[in-house]
Amino acid sequence: MRASSAISTLDTANGAIILVFGLFLFSIQDIIIKHFSDHYSVLQIVFIRGLIALGLLLMMIKYTRESISLISRRPGLMVARGLLGFSSYTTYYLAVAAMPLAEVVSITFTMPLFVTAMSALILREKVGARRWSAVVVGFIGVLIILSPSGEFNPLAVLFAFAAAITYASQTILTRFLGSHDHPLTIAFNAILVFTIASGTLSLLLLNGIISVSSDHPSLAFFGRDWSMPTDIDFILMLVIGAIAAVGFYCLSKAYCSSEASAIAPFEFTYIVWAVVFGYLFWNEVPGVTTVFGIFVLISSSLYIWYRERQIERNETALLPVQAAELPQQEQY
Repeated sequence: MRASSAISTLDTANGAIILVFGLFLFSIQDIIIKHFSDHYSVLQIVFIRGLIALGLLLMMIKYTRESISLISRRPGLMVARGLLGFSSYTTYYLAVAAMPLAEVVSITFTMPLFVTAMSALILREKVGARRWSAVVVGFIGVLIILSPSGEFNPLAVLFAFAAAITYASQTILTRFLGSHDHPLTIAFNAILVFTIASGTLSLLLLNGIISVSSDHPSLAFFGRDWSMPTDIDFILMLVIGAIAAVGFYCLSKAYCSSEASAIAPFEFTYIVWAVVFGYLFWNEVPGVTTVFGIFVLISSSLYIWYRERQIERNETALLPVQAAELPQQEQY
């Protein structure tokens, strides 16, 4: 028991470190893509980033000592996860183009609340009144974040919520696929789907099959024509390609090697980086009300995490008792 406990603790600690590092890399990517949002198409960025990341991941797979298949054992779920991830990251960056970084990240981190709600409504898992109360409080926190001046960008907020919902769904599938596929396989297939999806949508826009023409920052970021990047911007695109390769591997590795409920609270370090980088690069200073709303949101999500861990411990503690009762029941 002590040995297995030590291994579990080690896996959780390593998973948390890998997750925090991956989120830090993605926060650097946020800075670059927000900078690009006035000049390039989000689809162009995702496509070029994907090509670079795929090449780097193939190198990582080639030089690893393990025998890794690029083909998933659950291809349907892998494609579904990739499309959810593409939707999540695309809508997230469309929101970033029109809102302060800290506010977008905060809304996106309603993800644990959506996971709890989906667990009850879709998976039919039992969710008690206290966790439902925490979900309600969390959404109140989001309303507080959005209401300091009574003004916010409705479309960008919708994009941020769409990112949260699709990210929550992707996280659930990641945990399931982790028992079937290697983290590098998951990361490779995710970026492959990203690249194909962004290329396909770009061709549809180019041929006029779909048309998006608007002065709204989010829609302009989506519908803008492709353009040749400058030398410096091309280097930055190489950087975000490398970040995508390493970052997606980190997230897949973290959730495949650790219990999701154990490391999920460390996702909130992303909000810290968003506040810091938003201030350093765009002079975005969250107001007192925004900070309070973030505190309410994080507190509610941490309470949900605490309740889930408590329920898991209680169920684990009952297993030896139930096992001991089985022989006695068989005698009757």
